[in-house]
Amino acid sequence: MKLLKLSFIALGILAMASCSKYPTASSRLLEDLAVLTQYDVNTNFGLYKTYSIVDSIYYITGKDSSMVLTPDAKAVLNQIIGNMNARGFKKVAKSAKPDLGINVAAIKTTTVTVYYPGWYWGYPGYYPAGWWGYGSSYYYPYYPTYYSSYSAGTLVIEMVNFKEVTDNGQVPVVWDVFIRGLLTGTHTTSDVTGSIDQAFTQTPAIKTNLP
Repeated sequence: MKLLKLSFIALGILAMASCSKYPTASSRLLEDLAVLTQYDVNTNFGLYKTYSIVDSIYYITGKDSSMVLTPDAKAVLNQIIGNMNARGFKKVAKSAKPDLGINVAAIKTTTVTVYYPGWYWGYPGYYPAGWWGYGSSYYYPYYPTYYSSYSAGTLVIEMVNFKEVTDNGQVPVVWDVFIRGLLTGTHTTSDVTGSIDQAFTQTPAIKTNLP
């Protein structure tokens, strides 16, 4: 079930390869533990009672995307459901016209490092005066000796408000969660679900006041 066309497309740049140095272990650790949240302070979540959630995770890697429902993906969705239920919300089908909707995406990013060993000293040969200069020397780089790369990921949770659809059909986003660094190969499922719990802890405004 797909709630709407995701606004995650704007995040597609995260999936592009970039050139940079491999981060130090300490900086990777800090990034791995980052849970970023933001919400619309003008939204009174207490006025809403029901929600629906996608039944699979939108997975983006490079130029490819797909919907996945692996055991880890199920654990992520169930953790979100558990937190929403604990805040007093009731999960319903989208056909039941819920108040809120939740999208989930995982974006895999790959960082590529190109290593150049140095510069080569060469000569352009004999050229007329005014060109390179007679017998002048110059530098040019070797072709890169080798490449290295590493992959990390960002889990994105997006909550939309179905009760505030605009005249042109846009559904406003009222809560965003970004959990960075979850595909380094060192994280367990409990690390991911714990990060989801942290996202809800950071946003105490998300709770219903309705019976």
